[in-house]
Amino acid sequence: MRKNVLYIGTPFFGYYKQIIAEFEEQGCSVDYYNDRPSESALTKGLIKIKRSLMNSLIQKYFDKIMAETQNKSYDIIFIVNCKVFTPIMIRKLKDSQKDARFILYMWDSLTLYPNSKDLIPLFDRAYSFDSDDCDNLEGLSFLPLFYGKTYENVGEEVVGKRLYDIVSVCTAHPNRYIILKELFPRLESNGVRIFSYMFLNKLQYFYNKACLSAFKGARSSEFKFIPLSEKENIEILKKSNTVFDIQHNQQSGLTMRTIETLGAKRKLITTNTNVKKYDFYNEKNILVVEEYDLNAIETFLKHEYEPIDEQIYEKYSLHSWLETIISGADSKGYFVVGL
Repeated sequence: MRKNVLYIGTPFFGYYKQIIAEFEEQGCSVDYYNDRPSESALTKGLIKIKRSLMNSLIQKYFDKIMAETQNKSYDIIFIVNCKVFTPIMIRKLKDSQKDARFILYMWDSLTLYPNSKDLIPLFDRAYSFDSDDCDNLEGLSFLPLFYGKTYENVGEEVVGKRLYDIVSVCTAHPNRYIILKELFPRLESNGVRIFSYMFLNKLQYFYNKACLSAFKGARSSEFKFIPLSEKENIEILKKSNTVFDIQHNQQSGLTMRTIETLGAKRKLITTNTNVKKYDFYNEKNILVVEEYDLNAIETFLKHEYEPIDEQIYEKYSLHSWLETIISGADSKGYFVVGL
């Protein structure tokens, strides 16, 4: 029987379209809403910097969702992160959809969105990509992020010589900015070919310049104020051998970029030591850097990618991830035994 799904989540980099398509492939009918009232830079910036200024707009947007869904009956209410909705709002939604199973997925750490802790008990099942959050909070189950079919297709392509040794596409959090502005010029001076794209919301840029020491000397020319599309990301990745990924300093979970690198069968340089715990870790494919040893990085770049077990690739696919969400299943054992 076809399941009806109400899906509320961020349209970041078009991931929501992949999730909707996979829901439909697995026999579901989906109604989708953004988890914020608007995608304007001003709205997103104010929600991040001072949410209380947006309370009336958020309430109006929630009321719109309620009005448009009140005569529908859902089997699953699936919410990602739940950045702006309050416990009162979630209870109201539950009262209107008494037969639905409520599922929450956190793909940001609770240190970044601490208000979400109050929402977890309201859901029938709650998952997080962050294993530390799952260890520290009852009711939160561990489920890593996923890669979509486009990245799987990249991994299956046979290509010749690639244009870049390293690709880095990221949101310019302070710790990332500090590292990349120092490290990449040093690597490039040694002949390493790098594609770097640091994205920042324009309002966030001005806030960072005014309030964060890491950005005091930053120039607008160092950043991009429009994110790359999924298609642009894919085209750059096809031309690259290795992905450089720096974890947010308040998160321990593996980034989406890390899992997509796995699906695309590309090598990875990462600052996240937790990657060594995962069953796909292979030191020939993944270099963990804590101190930026240029010799170690340059030696690693010379290695060929080494394929791993196909069952491990499948475990991190969007298909498998959404099967877990729909079924409400437990973790599948993502960590290497003994680590």
